[in-house]
Amino acid sequence: MGGAIAGGGARRHPRAHHGRRHREPPRPLVAALRPRNPRRTPLEDLVTGANPRLRERYWAADRYQQVANRLFPLSTALCDRAALRARESVLDVATATGNAALAAAERDCKVTAIDTDLHMLGVAQRRAVEKNLQLTLRNYDAQNMPFPPDLFDAVISAGGVQFAPDPDACAAELLRVCRPTGRIVLGSWGPASPITIMFEILHAVCPLVDSIVHRSTAWGTEGGLRRLFGGRAAIEAEESSICVDVPSVGAWTDILCENFGPARLALDECDAPTAEEIRQSLFTLFSQFSEVDKASGSTRIRMECLQAVLTPLGT
Repeated sequence: MGGAIAGGGARRHPRAHHGRRHREPPRPLVAALRPRNPRRTPLEDLVTGANPRLRERYWAADRYQQVANRLFPLSTALCDRAALRARESVLDVATATGNAALAAAERDCKVTAIDTDLHMLGVAQRRAVEKNLQLTLRNYDAQNMPFPPDLFDAVISAGGVQFAPDPDACAAELLRVCRPTGRIVLGSWGPASPITIMFEILHAVCPLVDSIVHRSTAWGTEGGLRRLFGGRAAIEAEESSICVDVPSVGAWTDILCENFGPARLALDECDAPTAEEIRQSLFTLFSQFSEVDKASGSTRIRMECLQAVLTPLGT
């Protein structure tokens, strides 16, 4: 995307304070905002397209890809952790627009990718054609995959499965389709990740946007994974991060506000002063995770996440 910002001209943002690091979510950002709308729509309704008009406005695949482009390093990191070998069979669960699937296909793996959103799969297919890569794409639900057991050498999900409504069902399915000699590799946003905090900020103002704290605790912490998978898998987990390269924190804030469905939804539901509060809160949040590359002048934003490799233990 370069330095272009979808949806219009540049916005003015306060100067970022670079290089600051924190572990605890900046709760005052959330506490300072007050809910303006008592209605609720589950996040999965937006993501899965249960309401087509809602999905088209707020979760259009081409818009989402403007964000996904920046998150590709997570998929690369997971494929590295999986130590994928040529001709291995790989399943990318909740692929969205295909980041992890494409990263695996670039390693000459035989890749199947699933998602509940046909429009997202369409973008994934288009990207595969552009890269001359082969993907098998299926419109399947991660909680009930119609695959035979023990089918894949590696099962990967880059920030996708943690949004499944039923974590226990999803965990069981990941184990079921993975070969006993295979591995499950997950990248999930933890409670202290700026992605999780972003959802809290949006939810505090607009309850139509769900908080994902419970999902982040379940999938984005080692303890959560151990509770989900019980004694059915050996777990090696590491708190890590990826870097999102952007022209500036203000540019990243604009990319999210114009293209990321939950942010667009929250902004639409608020009056103009509250919408500006949201933008400023997101700018402040991501500033705390950012630093400037002195050589290029661009900005790197750390996206903290849990990266885990799970090895099935059998029954």
